[in-house]
Amino acid sequence: MELNAANVKYRRVNVEDVDTVVEYRIRFLKEFGDQSKDKAFRLEKALREYFSKAVPTGEYVGFFAEHNNKVVGTAGMVVWRVPGRFGFESGRQGYVCNVYTVPEARRRGISSRLLSELIREAKSLGLGCLHLRAHEDAMDIYKRAGFSEPQYPEMQLKINNE
Repeated sequence: MELNAANVKYRRVNVEDVDTVVEYRIRFLKEFGDQSKDKAFRLEKALREYFSKAVPTGEYVGFFAEHNNKVVGTAGMVVWRVPGRFGFESGRQGYVCNVYTVPEARRRGISSRLLSELIREAKSLGLGCLHLRAHEDAMDIYKRAGFSEPQYPEMQLKINNE
């Protein structure tokens, strides 16, 4: 693909874009390990249900990078609220996810620009902080944007209800 970064247009995702958001979320996840078709089908169904509800309510905010009317990159943020604490009274925060650029369009600043759009939106929404889980290949993008290593490691407990 002959891509000139100056010709890439950025726009906010809307409810009509849900199928494309799902498609690119699946692409993103497949790069970290291919799953069975059955699991992919179930995940696709769950993602479509989630994004169909979360995009219109603003619980999910996403942006596309488009070149010649084709999506070449995407980034999103889940907006939620937790109980406040000192210095973070509102408890409103965001979780950055789905930062993905198609392989042939990488290393042209697209993910960095998409991340900037998310940060600008987070500020306009009054969010206190942004979180993310970064792949090691993308750490530099996030560090350049001002993200830091967590002060306390995040722990998790997987609860399998299947």
